[in-house]
Amino acid sequence: ELARLNAKRTQDLFTRKTSSQADLDQAIASLHQAEANVKIKQGALDKAKADLEHCTITSPIDGVVISRSVDVGQTVAASLQAPIIFQIANDLTKMQIDSNVAEADVGVVKVGQDVDFTVDAFPSQTFHGKVVQVRNAPITVQNVVTYDTVIGVSNPDLKLKPGMTANVSIIAARKDNVLQIKNAALRFRPPEAAAAEMGSRSPSSRAGRGVGGRERTSSERTVYVLSGSQPKPVQIKTGISDGVVTEVVEGLKEGDTVVTAEMATKSQPASTPANPFSGGQRRFP
Repeated sequence: ELARLNAKRTQDLFTRKTSSQADLDQAIASLHQAEANVKIKQGALDKAKADLEHCTITSPIDGVVISRSVDVGQTVAASLQAPIIFQIANDLTKMQIDSNVAEADVGVVKVGQDVDFTVDAFPSQTFHGKVVQVRNAPITVQNVVTYDTVIGVSNPDLKLKPGMTANVSIIAARKDNVLQIKNAALRFRPPEAAAAEMGSRSPSSRAGRGVGGRERTSSERTVYVLSGSQPKPVQIKTGISDGVVTEVVEGLKEGDTVVTAEMATKSQPASTPANPFSGGQRRFP
């Protein structure tokens, strides 16, 4: 403001021929320099305001803070990558599970299939979800290939927490009101039948195994039905299985007694080994 007044006064004096041209030029130059200094100070003020606004960190989304990576007073330096200060969950009522499905089973996993799973925090409660994505990128750990399958889960009660371990069962097929038997019945063989199978097994039959030693599955299986007091072999046709029970398509009817195991016969008591320090005659030279 003083430079502006001096420039105006010098201009009036120069008009009245009482001031020289040099004094006028000097006054105008001082005015321009003062205006430049004002702009510099205004820029410094704007920068200080921006830095002050950056001191308050505002979350880009609404949610719940899961973890804090820095403490109050800690220096946070951002170079090529922005540092992670807080980890925020947008909506804990909608969660997802990243499950690793083996390459042998990923072929039957489809988007939209129902999923049952349990967590260690609630072992007696079964939660439900749906497959929302089957990713194509393989995950290889110690030569074992798996594929990430994303499962969407509704969590209205907020019982499920981030980072929990889930035991997942993807329902590939479901049938209701069908005849089923325990898988132990499919594995049972009487001693004489097991010995006959071992004797009749040839190298060509062993060559029927697939890659990795996995036997080819067949719907034709043999089970043993109790007829009187003796097990009788029966050929059946099986359907889907969950690893514990298997659907029976044909070959059995409801009420048949299927053998799953054989009670061990009463064994003879083992003879007690002789104790060299027990009683008895001892001969000395």
